Amino acid sequence: MKGGAVALGGFGAAQGLRLASNLIMTRILAPDAFGLMALVLSIEILIGMLSDLGLDASIVRSKKGDDPAFLATARTMQLLRALLIALVMLAATAALGPLAAAGVFPEASVYADPRLPWFMALMALSVAITGFSAMRVALHNRALNLVPVVRLELGAQIVSIASTVIAALAGFGAYSLAVGAVISAGAKVIGSHLFLSGPPAQFGFERAHFNEIFGYGKWLLLASTLGWLAQRGDQVIFAALFDKVAFGLYSIGVIWIFTGRNLIELIQRRVAYPALAELHRERPHDLTRVYRRMRLIYECGSLALFIAIIAFADIAVDILYPDAYEGVAHFIRLLSVSLLLAPYKLLSSVLLTGGDSRQYTVVSAAPGVAMFAVTPLLFKAAGANAAILFAALTPLLAIPFNWKYASKYIKIDYLRESALAIGAVAAGAILYYVA
Repeated sequence: MKGGAVALGGFGAAQGLRLASNLIMTRILAPDAFGLMALVLSIEILIGMLSDLGLDASIVRSKKGDDPAFLATARTMQLLRALLIALVMLAATAALGPLAAAGVFPEASVYADPRLPWFMALMALSVAITGFSAMRVALHNRALNLVPVVRLELGAQIVSIASTVIAALAGFGAYSLAVGAVISAGAKVIGSHLFLSGPPAQFGFERAHFNEIFGYGKWLLLASTLGWLAQRGDQVIFAALFDKVAFGLYSIGVIWIFTGRNLIELIQRRVAYPALAELHRERPHDLTRVYRRMRLIYECGSLALFIAIIAFADIAVDILYPDAYEGVAHFIRLLSVSLLLAPYKLLSSVLLTGGDSRQYTVVSAAPGVAMFAVTPLLFKAAGANAAILFAALTPLLAIPFNWKYASKYIKIDYLRESALAIGAVAAGAILYYVA
């Protein structure tokens, strides 16, 4: 409960800062700048997930997670992964210009924007910088010692906001968003060495530790990629289907919904995951009881967020944004149904903390495949609203697999588990007809 309170407090402060930054930048930049940033972040996250070996998760769950040699091996893998992501992003940057010139991308889409390659290059630099971080954030998460981590993240965010605003006022335009990301990455790396306690940040390699990390993480690599299809794939798809202004407004709507989802997932990552990992190690007989208590809290929080967004989206957008951004509220309402499905992430945590990263891959597959296979077809057949709602509800397809695999560790109450999914579908149908 203490860890949850700290995580929530830090999240609230971070989102307050993020909102303030967003409101300032909407008065300096046009909507299409936010579409550019959203697309680049989605591509960066995709490449990152293609090389995701669950380093932080391995440190949290492994009995050797606080061993300096284990941490040194993990840090070496972290640096190599970051450099690989940066190189792939630079290769993609080099290909964008020729592809746009050849007419591969629709002229009005974000993909054809001549600023996109420069955005990609700057974000590649920020990724490379993060590879030099100390592994102490994961150590603090393992021990549920979250105050220093929250302090570091808030400090880096303040530096990022200040640098972004200064760059925008200095005339960098849309590029100021990427400049802020680079400076934020540098601040966080420096802070991980100076302001977090832990063993010396060293590089090293031990075969036994590598085998443990890779054995656990190899399935997470595929699972993360498939998970990206469901979590960020909509932005890659709609970047091609919407014009630049509409996609910019959609991207701002996504920011608001991600705020709600990140709130729930932050508690999962910072509190539920370490707690469930400890239960697997020490008291597996308590898993069902603790899971159900956590699930009730998640359900209440998700429902409260959904109701608040439906009730106040229009009012908030009218008050906070200039007239050019009035279409944001429409996208926020449609996307809000995804919040109702967030509690099912707890089942995935039960799998991962039990070591079933292979089965977690199966859980991640169905929503991602459906997102890319069906969303563009639905967009053409039934319009943008239907496509957005379908994309938001694709996590429903993972629920049967989650039930099947998690039932090895906990007793599933199928009636209670089904109620939230049925409610999400009903809410989506109502929003479609109202819209």
